[in-house]
Amino acid sequence: MAPNFRYFLGYQVAADRAGWLARHLPPVSRDLFVGLSPHRYHLTLCTIAETTLPHPFLRQQVERALAAGLPAAAAIPFGRIVAREAGAELVTAGDIGAIRAQYEAVIARLAREGIAPLHRKSGLRPHITLGYGKADFDPALLAWTWTPHELVLIESHVGHRRHRRLQGWTLPPPAQGLFDFMADELPPIRRAA
Repeated sequence: MAPNFRYFLGYQVAADRAGWLARHLPPVSRDLFVGLSPHRYHLTLCTIAETTLPHPFLRQQVERALAAGLPAAAAIPFGRIVAREAGAELVTAGDIGAIRAQYEAVIARLAREGIAPLHRKSGLRPHITLGYGKADFDPALLAWTWTPHELVLIESHVGHRRHRRLQGWTLPPPAQGLFDFMADELPPIRRAA
C-alpha cells in the first residue's frame, strides 16, 4: 500500500527569501511555478518515515535524538535553476561540504533512536523544488548562499501538496563567523582618519 504520509527533516525558506526567489524565476518557466506556492519552498535534508496513517510518536523520537544538541548551521551555495522531468529546482553550485557534514551529524544523532534516512542511495543532493510539471528551459543562473537557522520536522500529505510543521529546532551559529545581513544591506564602510 502506498504511503499517505511522509516525514522529513529539512529547512523552510523564510517568507521574505521565498518571495525573493519567486521574483527571480526565469520568465519562460513562470507557469510551471504556479503549482507550488513560495511559502512551501524548502530543502529536504532527509526523509525519515513513510506511513499509511499519521505516525503518533515520531516527533518525540526525533526530539529525543536531537536533545543532545544540533550541529552548527551550514551555508548552502545555490547557483542555478534547472528543468527536471517532474518540475524545476534550484540546485547547488560549488562546495557542499558544510551541508554534507551537517547532514551526517544529524543522521548520527537520529541513529541513536533507531531512525534511518530513506531514499539516500544516490547520496545527498541539496535542492529546492520550485514547481511541478513538465519543464523545458535552459538552466538559469541564480547565485544565492543560504544559511538556514532552523531544522524542522515536516509531515507531508503525499499527493496533496500539504505540509504540516511538527517541530523546529534552532541551529547553533556557523563555526566560522558569517554576517547575518543581506548583500544589499551592507553597513557603511568606515575609514580611519
